[in-house]
Amino acid sequence: MENAGFFRRIFSLIYDSFAVLGIILSFTLLLVLVNGEAPKSGGFVDFLQLCITLLSGPVFYSYFWIANKGQTLGMQAWKIKLISEENLTVRVCILRCAFSTFSFLFFGIGYFLIFLRKDNKSLADLATKTRIVRVS
Repeated sequence: MENAGFFRRIFSLIYDSFAVLGIILSFTLLLVLVNGEAPKSGGFVDFLQLCITLLSGPVFYSYFWIANKGQTLGMQAWKIKLISEENLTVRVCILRCAFSTFSFLFFGIGYFLIFLRKDNKSLADLATKTRIVRVS
């Protein structure tokens, strides 16, 4: 199987970002409705909001990668799939999310490895022994 290129991965990421944003906004609305007001700074509800924001992405990706045979919604649309050299576990998924976030925060350097490597692997691929492949 051929490894997916940079643009398919990025467009898939953008697609999935809208889904994750929808999840965050839905849980935030629920939190505000239950609390009766917006969270006050430093309170428990504010902490819950932080947890919702930080955990929505990794939970979304881990769920879809494990339960949906390596494909998120965006990956299905762009016909790519995550495969692992070993078993795809929650630990591997969380590590992949962490390396992807690290790569993004530092000017996308981990993603630009895809341009520099002939096998089109990113930093997250190398660190977790996974790869994103094109599917038909």
